[in-house]
Amino acid sequence: MKAGKIFLLAGMLALSSGAAYAAEVPKFKDIDADGNKSLNEDEFGKATEAGVKKKFSELDQNKDGALSINEYSVLLDEDCE
Repeated sequence: MKAGKIFLLAGMLALSSGAAYAAEVPKFKDIDADGNKSLNEDEFGKATEAGVKKKFSELDQNKDGALSINEYSVLLDEDCE
């Protein structure tokens, strides 16, 4: 019984920590400082300051030196507008 309670508590902790991480990822529009609907490396720096572990180069799928909203949304597996 005690092991079951510990397992349940560990599961709840894992779920809550995942939700906290997701909340830390800034919205695309909040870090697109110049409003051009793409992020350069400097603008993406705000995401890394907030705890995003992915590198700019990993997200820049077409290697154009900018992140589109679609490339950025990979961080949350959802639209982050």
